[in-house]
Amino acid sequence: MAFYFPTKRLIIRPWRESDRPDFERMVLDPDMMRYINGRPWDDAQIDEFMQRQRHHMAQHGVCFGACQSIESDAVIGLAGMQPIDSGEFEIGWWVWKDYWGQGLALEALQPFLTHARNMALGKLLAVIDPPNSASIRVAEKLGMHFDRTVPANQTIASRGDKLVAIYELTL
Repeated sequence: MAFYFPTKRLIIRPWRESDRPDFERMVLDPDMMRYINGRPWDDAQIDEFMQRQRHHMAQHGVCFGACQSIESDAVIGLAGMQPIDSGEFEIGWWVWKDYWGQGLALEALQPFLTHARNMALGKLLAVIDPPNSASIRVAEKLGMHFDRTVPANQTIASRGDKLVAIYELTL
């Protein structure tokens, strides 16, 4: 069964093929991608992301899903959980830049904290580019704490050997 998490302003759900234009808008925007991998994505990266999320849904019942605005029906970000190479789960979020500073990331992630507890996960991790102070604030508001810095190529992040910060939340 696919997850479907309504919040006050959002619906977080698996991706649909019709979401691709909204997703492309995000991953083609340099401001949005600054802390993801530093540059816009090409079609192959978009296809790989979508395929990976379908796989996570099939295997684990969760993924980095689409955040759909209840007000406009547009996809304005992503939020969710995905397994990482260590066998642990990463919680992640992006919010379209027109919606930054409105608390939407925290709102979108709350159902996943509950879901992670229901899955009996012991902890969640977040992979954050260290200069991304906004994401660090979100992680801290979720109750996460800085754990370590590792080369990105040791995570699912596609940032080569650039250092990323790992934040952790014990559930």
